[in-house]
Amino acid sequence: MRFYGIPSEDRIYEIVEGIEEGQWVYEENGKKEELDAQKAREKLLELTAMVKKWKEETRSIPAGTTFFFVSTPDNPQAIKVYDLSSLGCSSSLSPARWKVYKKELEGQL
Repeated sequence: MRFYGIPSEDRIYEIVEGIEEGQWVYEENGKKEELDAQKAREKLLELTAMVKKWKEETRSIPAGTTFFFVSTPDNPQAIKVYDLSSLGCSSSLSPARWKVYKKELEGQL
């Protein structure tokens, strides 16, 4: 599955609106919780607010830093969110701290 970086948190609001009904999974550091679509939207809005706060408070974050990665932005099936520990120079990206995805994708991300 290919993921697309979304550098603007404002665009995330549009993507959240595109979350379709059904069963979703919220995963944080490997801990999983099943959600309905509305709860998945709420979790993503919480994460969006948190990232916006980081960007406002942490001056060392370069402009355009991307924390959100989405499969098919027009029809989101999975969203990965990275945290501040993912920033820096590295040849590989650490695993996403948070994931929100459709239940049928469980075990594929």
